[in-house]
Amino acid sequence: MGRPGGDSLLCPEIFGEFEEVPTRLRTAVADRLKEVAAARGGLLHACGAFNALYFNYCPRLRRYTVEPDPDAFITAPVGGPLSALPVGAYVRLTRGTRELWGEVAAVLGAREDVDRDGWAAGALSGAPAVDGLDQQRVIVDTEVFGPLSQSELVERGRWLRPGGGWQDGHLVGSVPSACRDVSARDQTGSFAAHLAGPARPLLDLGPLPSWLWEENGEVTEADIARAVRAGVSCLAQIMASSPGLHVWGLYGRSAAESDAFAASAPAEEVLSAVSRPAPGGHARYTALWPLLDNVVRGIERTEQLTGVSAAALAVDANLALANAVTHRMLPAGIDVRLDDRWQQGGIWRAQPLPVDSLLAGLDPLSPAGVGYAESEAAAKELDSATAAEASAPADDTSRVCVVHVDDELVVLTVALSASDLAAGRLELGRSVLALLPQGPLILQLHHDGAVLPVALARQRVGRAGASVRRVVWPQGLLPGTRLTVAAARAGRRLTATTVLLQAPEEIEGYGTVLWEYEPAMLVGATGSVGPPAPDGEADRQPSLRPSWRPAVAALEHLIIEALKRDGENGPADSRRLDGVRLTAALFGSDIRSPALLWTVIHTCEDMALLGLLTQSPAPQGGPDVFTWWPSTPEALHARSASSWDAPDCPPGQPLSRRWIRPQRRRLPDGQRPSPESRRDYARWRIEVEGTEAETELPPGMTFVHGHLKGSGPGKPWHRHVARREER
Repeated sequence: MGRPGGDSLLCPEIFGEFEEVPTRLRTAVADRLKEVAAARGGLLHACGAFNALYFNYCPRLRRYTVEPDPDAFITAPVGGPLSALPVGAYVRLTRGTRELWGEVAAVLGAREDVDRDGWAAGALSGAPAVDGLDQQRVIVDTEVFGPLSQSELVERGRWLRPGGGWQDGHLVGSVPSACRDVSARDQTGSFAAHLAGPARPLLDLGPLPSWLWEENGEVTEADIARAVRAGVSCLAQIMASSPGLHVWGLYGRSAAESDAFAASAPAEEVLSAVSRPAPGGHARYTALWPLLDNVVRGIERTEQLTGVSAAALAVDANLALANAVTHRMLPAGIDVRLDDRWQQGGIWRAQPLPVDSLLAGLDPLSPAGVGYAESEAAAKELDSATAAEASAPADDTSRVCVVHVDDELVVLTVALSASDLAAGRLELGRSVLALLPQGPLILQLHHDGAVLPVALARQRVGRAGASVRRVVWPQGLLPGTRLTVAAARAGRRLTATTVLLQAPEEIEGYGTVLWEYEPAMLVGATGSVGPPAPDGEADRQPSLRPSWRPAVAALEHLIIEALKRDGENGPADSRRLDGVRLTAALFGSDIRSPALLWTVIHTCEDMALLGLLTQSPAPQGGPDVFTWWPSTPEALHARSASSWDAPDCPPGQPLSRRWIRPQRRRLPDGQRPSPESRRDYARWRIEVEGTEAETELPPGMTFVHGHLKGSGPGKPWHRHVARREER
């Protein structure tokens, strides 16, 4: 058995942060992975990219130069029950005494309850893994260890015949979920667990165990799994930054071949089918794999449904749909969005406009599983207290308005009804609760201008219908009091605050009101005479999908309350935190989302521009520090003395005004962006939005990265705040 050859690009940096990989190495790795993808049918998963570097896949020879021990492969009988087969796993396909070797190239969900034209039941879209069994379609590449011999080709041909047990070169069956420590849908986690466990002998063919030993002195299974996860994640980001690849999830696809499909007749047929709502104006859910199978067989191109070509076809279809949604190339009056990335290669949702506020604010490429959340099956799992809510008077229900939703964050305002105050409820709506993890939640409650006891400020609450229950409200809250509520979609903490009015209001027949409120609800509950609602208040719309991580104005009060509660003491009773610790204070220290971190940082920067906070560099480098100041003469004096004067910038000018924000700029006709601009744009989108961001510059545009005015190219704005683990 050999070891990786001298031309291997594998190095310790690959198992670290994407930002720490030298630019020259990133470029070399990206070029190699493009060659690997081309040699393997134009498709490469990030786990396969890990194998390609670790076992030194040679695109010219179309095989690995390191020959692994087949005893460490997973045995998968053709036509028999499946084992756990993550993407990237090496398998031995067996049928009687015959066998072929291969590598898992793709895994898709394969539950039934879909029609041939792709129609899928809403309850299927976003449905969680079934306890015990979950259907999957596993696609195996049998040519990664070199071209097949004549006898192997004959044997594979027998298997592919009707009744041969290997329909179109796919393995379809149920996988026991209890046999693994991670979800079958987490391909990176399954792959890492596989290499750290039963396939550990494969890793000994390369340097990872010795590198870990040199670093830690001992190597555990958990250490190996973490390192493999980090390596796959880093390679995924390198693939996403490569202009020659289009990336969907963790699948990299040849850009040229993907673009060719997008311009084809099958792509038009797929777009037409997916963008067709159900009769009666209801939402239709379309599963891509059966739709593609039907379309391709109709034009007698069945070779596209075989082996790796089938997985590439599914990725191409998703990329074409994503491009149509992003660039609004859809029939007028129809909302189309991805609802489930896993099941049947992807399930898309279409309905007539307008959509409700939740969907209007949700990134259409963020799979929220709305179909399952709205299905009758999901509704049956809700608490029986829903019936009590339905019997409440129509004019005594809390008013919920979603003001921002993306794939990391949901922000809403809630005007509390008298009955919810009395019953200890906080209504959020079923759609919002469906976006958050199942189980109990933590309510971090702020009362603007007041200090709450610990028992009130942090409460453990439970779900019930469209609400959370067992809330203890502070004394003196009025019916109609408006809360701003925010939650990270991956966390269990709800952060909520009341907001003081700029000036107290006198309500005839009631008295003085100090906090923002809904006038109609207060009038209905107390019989008082309230002032008219401000112009435009009823027409406030949720934010639309941004082109980058946006500032979220609705977070401003929550940020200030978090600084006042958890911030470090500064001059004149000011409170300060850097962006990382502020994000943890808002949403919990268990949240490690760079995208959510950037949302908080951008909001703080806009608040600094408005004068609500100040922004300064950390004393010893690292993330910038944001400071809240009380409105006292001492604080105003200390604030003016603490401004950060960067080189070549006017003293006393707010920090945010000194930055050139990153932006796309239109080029004169006939000019093209430089490779450096394309690379900087891709890096910026990945670091701000994550590995699934669209990294291609629009035609006719170039990219200007952000920097301090007067500093020249300098350090890019999007890298100014360094990521670090909370200590």
